[in-house]
Amino acid sequence: MTMMFTPLPEKLWNRTLAAHLLNRAGFGGTPDQIDLMVAMGPDKAVASFVDADEEGDLFPAPRMVEPSLRMEFRRRMKEAPDEFARREIQRELQHADTISMEDLRVWWLNRMRYTSDPLREKMTLFWHGHFATSNQKVNDPWLMLVQNETLRRNALGKIPSLLKDISRDPAMIRWLDLGQSRRDHPNENFAREVMELFSLGEGHYTEQDIQQAAKAFTGYRIRPETGEFRFEEKDFDSSEKSFFGQAGPFTGDDIIDMIVARPQCARFIGRKLWTFFVSPEPTDDQVSDLAALLQANRLDIKPTLTTLFRSAAFFSPKAVHHQIKGPVQWMIQSTRMLGIPLSEARVLEASLSSLGQVLFAPPNVKGWDGGRAWISASSLLYRYNLASYLLSGKARILGGGNGKVAVIPLGEIAPAERRTGPDELLDHVAFRVFNVPPPPRERAAFLTFLGKKPAPYSDDVVRDLLQIMMGTPEYQLT
Repeated sequence: MTMMFTPLPEKLWNRTLAAHLLNRAGFGGTPDQIDLMVAMGPDKAVASFVDADEEGDLFPAPRMVEPSLRMEFRRRMKEAPDEFARREIQRELQHADTISMEDLRVWWLNRMRYTSDPLREKMTLFWHGHFATSNQKVNDPWLMLVQNETLRRNALGKIPSLLKDISRDPAMIRWLDLGQSRRDHPNENFAREVMELFSLGEGHYTEQDIQQAAKAFTGYRIRPETGEFRFEEKDFDSSEKSFFGQAGPFTGDDIIDMIVARPQCARFIGRKLWTFFVSPEPTDDQVSDLAALLQANRLDIKPTLTTLFRSAAFFSPKAVHHQIKGPVQWMIQSTRMLGIPLSEARVLEASLSSLGQVLFAPPNVKGWDGGRAWISASSLLYRYNLASYLLSGKARILGGGNGKVAVIPLGEIAPAERRTGPDELLDHVAFRVFNVPPPPRERAAFLTFLGKKPAPYSDDVVRDLLQIMMGTPEYQLT
């Protein structure tokens, strides 16, 4: 192990660092959950994330148009007596798909909100941005669900296995036109993106490599009656190919094996992992060290993250509370912090769209840029208004809905014994909201607000203090 991943000394383990682990390896937690992490110690705390039990049965998938029913819709459209009847059936299917996508997004958001396996959901979100498949082209919510489950199943596994499963994923096959690739006319889209976006990055392959790899991925198909992958032997190009200076009758799996064997694969994915979990713009040394760790672990994500999360580098001052919350992170972490459920579906849809992160609809094949790209003048204002809506419901209804909001458990957030003076209330609530001491300027502003209110402080004062805190730039960081 390099010095980069020297374990954090146990004597330094505290509430702020435990909160940092909860925020980065998951979606945040309450002070009680933070204190539980502190009591565990760093080793057991990290283990509680990487060794959590999978819980698929606790979150049954929503109903949607499965492949057999979609085929029935197509049969009805084909046999429709006239164009008007055909369009009515098409509208019926489109309506069902619209409802399915809304249900699918809410299902995943609630899974992130209530999971006891948060790292798996966090990594599923990471891989969703990495493979960046959008239903706007796939046009089949059921296939998007299948891909989501594939990402979740492989979330903490080995990168080669994940890449092979993704190459056979029906949504990806449709997204990158792999189903049209055949022996006499290979489609190069997937062959290009599997190297440029999924494993190596630009400049680490040639156009000839793309052309030769495309031949190896011919014959990949979707079985329409089940939506499952099938391999069409007659469409596969079994001829000899030349790839990365080697020759042979390579298959798609062979191509992936040769890709992941290159050190650049560990560097490319290592950089993205560091940016996602630790800090933006990693140094070359940080990338090299994380790549070496990935290679030592044979590109296995679970042991790699175990070492990373236990390291002093992960808990460095440059990492803690220096990451801009993505919209999904903001939404889940805020509701966890406030102890409330997610808003209704229409508010969630409108909010995540306005904030720039609609699940199952990344903006392009490169996914979301993240970091500072999450923040603009309009999105920051929307975050402030959304915080106001979550806390009181008095703000303009965000994107529709009936205006019902959850009751904030203010008695738990600020018990009576904490409401006797400004410092007592501020220190207690600020840790819950920020997980770190607020900067002096903000702290002074909060104390000024409390100084104008009589103690013991009422629920309205606590709610207003929460709203002021959530409406600061500091709250956008985690």
